[in-house]
Amino acid sequence: MLPPFRPLSSSLDLQGAFAQLSRRSFSSDSLDDALRQLTAASGRMLNIERVSLWGLTAQRASLECIDLYELSRNRHSIGLTLHAARHPEYFQALIRGEPIVADDAMTHPSTQALTEDYLLMNGISALINTPIHVNGELQGVLCIERVGPHSAWTSVQRLFAHAVANLVSLALVQHQMLQVEEELRDANSLRLALFTGARDAILISDARTGHILDANPQAEKLFGRQLQQLLGLLQSELHAGGGGLDICQLLTLGQVNGVEAVRSTVVNPDGTVIPVEIIGHEVQLEHGRKIVQGVFRPLSTGQSHGET
Repeated sequence: MLPPFRPLSSSLDLQGAFAQLSRRSFSSDSLDDALRQLTAASGRMLNIERVSLWGLTAQRASLECIDLYELSRNRHSIGLTLHAARHPEYFQALIRGEPIVADDAMTHPSTQALTEDYLLMNGISALINTPIHVNGELQGVLCIERVGPHSAWTSVQRLFAHAVANLVSLALVQHQMLQVEEELRDANSLRLALFTGARDAILISDARTGHILDANPQAEKLFGRQLQQLLGLLQSELHAGGGGLDICQLLTLGQVNGVEAVRSTVVNPDGTVIPVEIIGHEVQLEHGRKIVQGVFRPLSTGQSHGET
């Protein structure tokens, strides 16, 4: 049983309908579900037979129907396509950005070319087509279509169509944001996996102060300290005798000598001295902050000759 909706006849009805639609439209985490809720609720609120959403393809070559809701059948469908080459006047009107409000779709200059292969075959007499923009770019169109005798659209119906198109734009923006957040999470997960799973010991230090900000499990093993014991230390404190070069000095030394790796020694809390090869990379973060990634690779006794 379809829920009843009060017919839209005044601005107060419009405000109530828009509030109700806003609550319904984003009740699902799926973009497709959200759009289907929008088209179905819009059709029932307006008591209009057809409400559909169309996406603009690359190079604006065509519009593809991503959801069509038919009120009398209470059903959704997809798959219709309109080609710009066949209907240039219609596409040009959409690109101009103004809604197409056709009280008689078969005589309106922007839609009359759709008569033979779209309007007549679907029994459409009048329509409102509202462009959908995301970040200033045309992404598609919301179509509200009357089947049967044509009649003039009311100002409330026009405003409602505009409000629904804005909700679609909002849904698309939110979907894009969720995708970006998911990609960032995936990228961070990958970086974390590479950091913790690296075979070499890695220290992340503040480039300005030299204090250690992070360390991977191999660094904990190499230096004989837990992560919490390493955080805040100067990297120079980990070298034999506590008087070693800090990571920034090691970077400078490597740049001056034209070598990628610098040899030094580090010492464990039990006094064990371990010769290492250090490779440092400076990375600039947002807002100008810089960090240094130091990769420490233990050397065998034979390799340690000539250490810093």
